[in-house]
Amino acid sequence: MQDHLVLYRKYRPKSFEEIVGQDAVVRALSNALASGRLAHAYLFSGPRGVGKTTIARLIAKAANCANAGAKGPTPCNICESCKRYNEGAAFDVIEIDAASNRGIDEIRELREAIRYAAAHGGRKIYIIDEVHMLTPPAFNALLKSLEEPPEHVIFVLATTEIEKVPATIVSRTQHFEFRRPAVEAIAGRLTEIAKKEGTTLVPQAAHAIALVSEGSFRDAESILGQILAVEDKKITEEEVESVLGLPRRAILFQFYRSLVNKDGAASLAAVGKVGEDGHDMAQFLRSALRLSRLGLFLKLDPVLASVAGKELSPDDEKELRGLVATAVPDHLKKIFMLLADTLEKTKYSPLPELPIQLAILALTVPDN
Repeated sequence: MQDHLVLYRKYRPKSFEEIVGQDAVVRALSNALASGRLAHAYLFSGPRGVGKTTIARLIAKAANCANAGAKGPTPCNICESCKRYNEGAAFDVIEIDAASNRGIDEIRELREAIRYAAAHGGRKIYIIDEVHMLTPPAFNALLKSLEEPPEHVIFVLATTEIEKVPATIVSRTQHFEFRRPAVEAIAGRLTEIAKKEGTTLVPQAAHAIALVSEGSFRDAESILGQILAVEDKKITEEEVESVLGLPRRAILFQFYRSLVNKDGAASLAAVGKVGEDGHDMAQFLRSALRLSRLGLFLKLDPVLASVAGKELSPDDEKELRGLVATAVPDHLKKIFMLLADTLEKTKYSPLPELPIQLAILALTVPDN
């Protein structure tokens, strides 16, 4: 059965040691589990796909692990309780999607349910995902349960929009902010999964997938699964670009180089090539904007250059450094600002390539 699971479910971390990119959160929760001082309510906030629900499930598994005392905060993964969690058959972890169960009636049902003990003893863990979607009356009803929950109940609230969660809710929980993981962390995770699947994922390909995922492990693993359905022996950067419909790295650098050199004809030719190949113009612009941003970082400041180095492969960093070496900083800033403005205009343009063509003319044709 495991072979038919999507990758992000098949390789979901089974212990805190497997969590990547959330060291501060893992350390705090591990200490709380080891000392037996779990809070009655947690609030996890951060971007999608970074591990909020996964860590909530690990709290549930560790809290009910029969060997928790001997293993510290790490679930043993061999007791009956851990096996039920690993198989998705645990009755004592209840997940609620607040986007579709957002009313006061659903929260009243929850308040009634928490009175009853866990099916197998131990703790009952309620995970409320996208909690910011609850209605104001529902939040008010939840407030009472957060203030005085039964001893056997732990709440874990998760949200991607912390600003929409009332302060009264935040103040009654332990709040942990999840950070977007680094590109190299995602790439490393993908390389490990590909190896377990019997596939070679070249570093440039792992890096390309990590960038497209925009900080989401779940999205990155889903993309890898999509590519594995096409190529299961060796995955190259070109195959990633082909499967995802991304513009080729060469055409992207050609476009940015022509803008830096104020070569309007070459810039327009690059855009034309992107259109001919059937690539999404907004996606191309996002990639060009990212390259422009990193080029600006490399040009302006050593500290910013170190940030760029974490997002670029060694070959790309070397090429981009050479490209901006003799460029005027003000012109690089103008490219970045104009591309950012153009990306917004593309959403409303009847012709996808029109805004970028106008931007090219503004950047390469002298005012006089």
